[in-house]
Parts: sequence; structure tokens; C-alpha cells
Amino acid sequence: MSMRVVLYVEDDPVSAMLMQGILELRPGFQLKVARSGADARACMGAGRVDLLLCDLRLPDVPGDRLLAELRAQGLPMAVPALLVTAEADYVAADLARRGGFDGYWTKPLDVAATLRSLERWLGG
Repeated sequence: MSMRVVLYVEDDPVSAMLMQGILELRPGFQLKVARSGADARACMGAGRVDLLLCDLRLPDVPGDRLLAELRAQGLPMAVPALLVTAEADYVAADLARRGGFDGYWTKPLDVAATLRSLERWLGG
């Protein structure tokens, strides 16, 4: 089985480290971290992405606008995009829906729930 590539657009290093730790619990996943919209666009040009995780508040672009840009740049609609935010659950759900995301995860991340969701979005 080939590695599944997860691109996490997140400017907070602690959140990025936490996601790295969560993904290390499941073999077969490679995490790429982009610290800004510009980094995310560069990562998109550098290879396949199987799942996009995106923070809402980035230093150079709002996460929902970045998603639209990445889709326009060629990120296939078949690739799930999840909003990762510290907003309350009901706010996150609305932001994700309005921003064109397929779903959302709220911070702080629950490790077990995140792993279950990861497998639901990408298959075991």
C-alpha cells in the first residue's frame, strides 16, 4: 500500500507537532506541513495530496479562500478538505460548510476521534 499524503496548513508549530504525533500512530501516512497559504500552494505543486487539513486563520490568507485557490490550482474535488479550527463546534460546522470544506475537526484535537475520522476520510 502506498503512503497517504496529508497536507496540514497550520501556522502554529505546536498544533503541527500534535498532528505529526497523531499521524505517527498510524503507519502509511505522511504529513506535510505548510505554514502559510504560499507554502500550501508550493506543496500542491510538489506532488499528490490525499487529504487537506486547513486552519482558518493563516498569516497570509483565510483558510476558506485558500481552499478555493487550491481547488482552482488543481486540487481534485475527490480529495477531502477538512477545516481544523479552535472555534466552537456549531461555529466550525457553519464555517466549514460555507467555506467549501467536506468536514471539520475542532481543536484541541481528540487523538482517538481524530484517528477514527482520518480512517473514515481516507480508508483504513
